[in-house]
Amino acid sequence: MARYLVFDLDGAIARARLDDDLAPVTCQTLWERMLPFEGQGLPARHSGTEAGFHFDPTIVVPVENATVHLIKGDVVFIHYPHRMRHGSPEPISEVIWCYGRYNMAIAPGKQEAVLGNVFATLLPGSEAFYAMSERLFAEGPRPLKVTGEVG
Repeated sequence: MARYLVFDLDGAIARARLDDDLAPVTCQTLWERMLPFEGQGLPARHSGTEAGFHFDPTIVVPVENATVHLIKGDVVFIHYPHRMRHGSPEPISEVIWCYGRYNMAIAPGKQEAVLGNVFATLLPGSEAFYAMSERLFAEGPRPLKVTGEVG
């Protein structure tokens, strides 16, 4: 049975289908250890039309289905080890989603691409979620809930 992430970004809802075939370890690890999530949806500052959230930095998975060339609808896991990001000496685990055309995960302060595990795809009907995601850049973080759904 298919598994989905359900994103609620300040009332804008989107569903993303997990890609258990191409990123099985990422999907299973995040399903078991990240969900449910409640916190802040954050804008990407260096990476283009992306938004995301940070969570437990001890959650690390191997590289699988990884790319630097992200497209609209991709949902991606990235882990930054200790002292990898400029201005953030602590490790960071994050999930990002691409809401527009121009995307490439960039390590802050390094201006170099970062590999991310593409593990899910946002489904059609996510337009309101994309619009709210775009507003994060100008308006700042918004409340975010992420839950899992099977069906």
